[in-house]
Amino acid sequence: MRPEVRAMLWRWREVIVAVVITAHLAWWASSTFGVLRYIAWTTTAISVIFAFAAVQRARFNRGGGGFGAVEVDEGVVSFFSPLTGGQIEISELRAVILIPGENGHAHWQLEAAGQPNLVIPLNAHGAEALFDVFVGLDGLETEKMLREIKTAPDKPVVIWRKRTPVLHRGESRAH
Repeated sequence: MRPEVRAMLWRWREVIVAVVITAHLAWWASSTFGVLRYIAWTTTAISVIFAFAAVQRARFNRGGGGFGAVEVDEGVVSFFSPLTGGQIEISELRAVILIPGENGHAHWQLEAAGQPNLVIPLNAHGAEALFDVFVGLDGLETEKMLREIKTAPDKPVVIWRKRTPVLHRGESRAH
């Protein structure tokens, strides 16, 4: 098998498995009767949700092979490379910015209060783990993020910024 075909199948593996399972469950639902039919249709609906999530994850994954490695462990994003690296606590994230790069090699810039920015190539080894981090951020628009990745912007794009409460003049917190 050619390496590029193998890489494409690996990238879309979750989608392939989800579609096969959904098709099997739909067949089961259409060929059973009684209570089993309701159970089958319910599990088919759940598998469609998982298939949708798998498609989003595959669209996010840039296939690896890039510079450095990403690790997400115990609420900390770490990036390791021979020239740069660092760590940021997910709970301290203030912004996620998509930075354009040369030849379409964009980077994530993660910003946290009191910490240096962490810049991670989209195609770094293990960068697909950032998808789960990003979708867990309050208010992040997943489809917007996936569109921006696909279009390879020519200027930095703020994908997510933490919302902070704003007090207006004359207001107090004791309301």
